Amino acid sequence: MPPKQSKTDSRAVTILLKKHKTTVLLMLQPHESLDFTKERLLDALNSRDIKDINGDVLPGDSCNIEFGEPVDRADLEKGWKRLQADVKLQNESVTIMEAGLQNGHSIAFRFHKSSGDQNGGLEMDLDGEDPGWDVVMPTYEDDQA
Repeated sequence: MPPKQSKTDSRAVTILLKKHKTTVLLMLQPHESLDFTKERLLDALNSRDIKDINGDVLPGDSCNIEFGEPVDRADLEKGWKRLQADVKLQNESVTIMEAGLQNGHSIAFRFHKSSGDQNGGLEMDLDGEDPGWDVVMPTYEDDQA
């Protein structure tokens, strides 16, 4: 009898979720919703007993997580903007495929502040780039201290 094969789905995509110096890799199905992705992200952070990331306390509910996409996928250091598919329209649940996310894509995440912004957390600067994404990209330069 041949050995049992693992039952991985070749359609699964791996998404890199980034905040500050933390990167969480999640393997998800393209038909799963962004809301489910947020739940999985929060579960992953809680399973590692992470209480906060760079001073931002983990929310108790996954609906307090926002996703951001790179301004330029070829150069992540150019900044991040809110993932348009993450904006709720009449309680619709957008899937990973509908959001245009593919295998290996990097997505920023942040937590809503409990105090609540006046603009509902959508404050934008004049360039259209959201200044509130805390993502630190690794550098490979030698420190000369």
